[in-house]
Amino acid sequence: MKKILYLDPFSGIAGDMFLGLLVDLGVDLEHLKRDLSKMEVDFDFEVKKVNKKGITATKVTVIFPGKEHHEDHLIHNHHHHGKHLSDILEILSRLDSPLREKATEMFEALAEAESKVHGLPREKVHFHEVGALDAVVEIAGAVAGLKHLGVDEVLCGTVNVGSGFVMTEHGRYPVPAPATAELLKGIPVYMDQKVRAELVTPTGAVILKTLVNEFHTPLLKIEKIGYGAGTMDLEIPNVLRGYLGYVEDTGKGKDVLIETNIDDMNPQFFGYLMERLFDAGAKDVFYTSVYMKKNRPAIKVSVLCSVEKKDDILKLLFKESTSIGARVFYPEKIEALREMKVVETEYGKIPVKVASFDSEIVNIAPEYEACKQIAQERGIPLKEIYSTVYKKVLEGRRNV
Repeated sequence: MKKILYLDPFSGIAGDMFLGLLVDLGVDLEHLKRDLSKMEVDFDFEVKKVNKKGITATKVTVIFPGKEHHEDHLIHNHHHHGKHLSDILEILSRLDSPLREKATEMFEALAEAESKVHGLPREKVHFHEVGALDAVVEIAGAVAGLKHLGVDEVLCGTVNVGSGFVMTEHGRYPVPAPATAELLKGIPVYMDQKVRAELVTPTGAVILKTLVNEFHTPLLKIEKIGYGAGTMDLEIPNVLRGYLGYVEDTGKGKDVLIETNIDDMNPQFFGYLMERLFDAGAKDVFYTSVYMKKNRPAIKVSVLCSVEKKDDILKLLFKESTSIGARVFYPEKIEALREMKVVETEYGKIPVKVASFDSEIVNIAPEYEACKQIAQERGIPLKEIYSTVYKKVLEGRRNV
């Protein structure tokens, strides 16, 4: 079983929203402060329950005694009170491992995005002092909070980034702001035209980029639901929702499905093509009769293979068939847990494969050759032997 945190960013994500979510899910802020105290930064957390469009959520604000809170986490500027990346990394270097390494990786990603947008070496980028410290605490707190919850993987749905424009010291920027957009590359997002606001901050974007393992919706057994509050009042609840729960460790594989439709190839070639595809490492090959445009009969060739074999399979497909194009899909593959057992029956020992999902037996497959041999030797119907094996496996499960 894997412990999963699934993020539902229907109203975006920011560093304070993620911290609020972690606290709402049960993270003890005193433990968190002890982890972060090694940075030797004078800060505290202000925590309160707030209501966002009828949803009660936890609002966590990082405060610095004697310093004015600054909303912008990352602002490139040339003022003397700003901090360089080296200053931030020195602060993070005081943390314990592996918190130190992950937090450092995250802030370097932030700096890289800022430097690329502004055309400066990242060592030359300055950050507003309080805004930078705010991001440091939120980033380190995000990593430490996941550890305290015992989360094995973070998964996430499609991210709402909002729309419109946001004011920066450089003027009005489109949403998402350039540095945020840079960090969101490769992440599934949508722009909600009904919400004219910046829903994803740079700190929120870097949490998505570095802490989320995959962007898909899992088959999750939910244990707890939490809400972290943002600072805005919008047409929708400005909260980050998260589901804490478990999924079966079912051996989810990284496979691709390659498909192409062929209507102009000698039918004798299909058998040879299938052999070659299996020889090249295909896990499965199957043909389906289809009708294409103008009602032309054709064969859809479907090939399942590992990501590593994709290019080899495509090359072979084009070389050995008349296809000149293919569709490539990345399906989510869920496999039931499989276990080989040997059951004692009145006919002797029989191997059987038992498949389980969500802690329940979903399939029982006696070893055919063993059952066939017993049926032939004893003159017993094959189905009777299968029935005996089914019964023995289920009895064994009830007696556990």
